[in-house]
Amino acid sequence: MKAAVLHKFGEMPRYEDFVDPSPEKDEVLIHVKAVALENVDQMIARGEHFASRQFLSELPAIVGLRGVGERPDGKLVGFSGTKSPYGAMAEKAVVPKESAVLVPDGVSAEEAVALPPAALTSLFPLKWGAKMKPGETVLINGATGIAGKLAVQIAKLLGAGRVIGTGRNEESLQRVKELGADTVLNLK
Repeated sequence: MKAAVLHKFGEMPRYEDFVDPSPEKDEVLIHVKAVALENVDQMIARGEHFASRQFLSELPAIVGLRGVGERPDGKLVGFSGTKSPYGAMAEKAVVPKESAVLVPDGVSAEEAVALPPAALTSLFPLKWGAKMKPGETVLINGATGIAGKLAVQIAKLLGAGRVIGTGRNEESLQRVKELGADTVLNLK
């Protein structure tokens, strides 16, 4: 199979052939459809992440922590938990069965791989940065973008008493209201 193979920390991974992974008991083979190149993947490949050598305990290795692909039954799943030397940036990956999470119908592989970072971009500042408490009022600037729309929903799930969303597109602001914002403000 083809994969993004790292031979030495700090070097650029190379697109080349790599031995196919083989699933063991309680693992599933995934045919990879989409992978996002995230900052953590870059840091690991450069050897700058504190756990670079734990994630890639032997080299050469395939880079990438998570992705989206098809199980043998054709179901689209998000996955993580590959074991070194295998990573997500390959044609195939093997992960523990519980690490393959079904993607809802109607969501493409590209959308599914892009959403978790955007959701975490909203969750972390609300829960751990601002330490939002149930009942508080939350202002989401830029609520009409993907991360903003997720932030509105996450704030509600975390128990916000009132969510105010801002943006410049009237149609998108109405969608933000449908997603749970109590008030929307057009910044035009």
